[in-house]
Amino acid sequence: MVNEIRIQATSTDEILICSSKVSHIYGPPKVGKSTLSAVIALELARLGIETLIISTERPIELRMESMLESNDDYSLDLLNYISTSNILTIDELTKVFAENLEEISSQFDVIIIDSLTAGYRTKAGPIYLTLLRKTLSALQQLAITKGKAVVFTNQVSAIMETKNDFRPVAATSTRSYSDITIRLTKKFDESRETIFEDEYGEEKTVLEPFTITTAGIDEFHFLFEIIVKPSRKFSLPVQ
Repeated sequence: MVNEIRIQATSTDEILICSSKVSHIYGPPKVGKSTLSAVIALELARLGIETLIISTERPIELRMESMLESNDDYSLDLLNYISTSNILTIDELTKVFAENLEEISSQFDVIIIDSLTAGYRTKAGPIYLTLLRKTLSALQQLAITKGKAVVFTNQVSAIMETKNDFRPVAATSTRSYSDITIRLTKKFDESRETIFEDEYGEEKTVLEPFTITTAGIDEFHFLFEIIVKPSRKFSLPVQ
């Protein structure tokens, strides 16, 4: 296990994911949230980082399969570092983290949920909002007390006046439990933009556009760098 993992923008000091923090990535359907999740996992696997991906909609294995076939930088051996699980309801997702928090913490450096709010969107209401908040609290615990890098993706709840003006599902809860919020948008030429937001949802930084192909994200290494620091064990001085 490693002490610190950080993926940060090459052009700014903005952080995509980081140990001890929760990253919230949201955007409309088919904007690239699952592809970005898969790329993060595969790029970390190249460095020997253990990642858990929980899918609540389309199995992410299907997306990774096309990337493994199309990208010469990726090999099947990378899957040894990636564990996947498909969970379709918010009830089950909440139960998994309530019962397996210590086990998840001991096995993985990075935890990705794609998409966290899928089960909640189909059963929105006070009871299911409580379940969503319990799951968010467990993810926050993994980050703060266990030092894990946590990422969850989210859909949008409403389109506003312009094409890329929208809010995330359960915005108040998902924002309040997140340290980093990233909005993905689609441009008219079908490229995507990564927009970092502050805690109020206001735009802070916009990165250069990227394209999505069967091989993944062509510009990933241009946009981001991965920093991994090895674990350091604390020991008392010898008397």
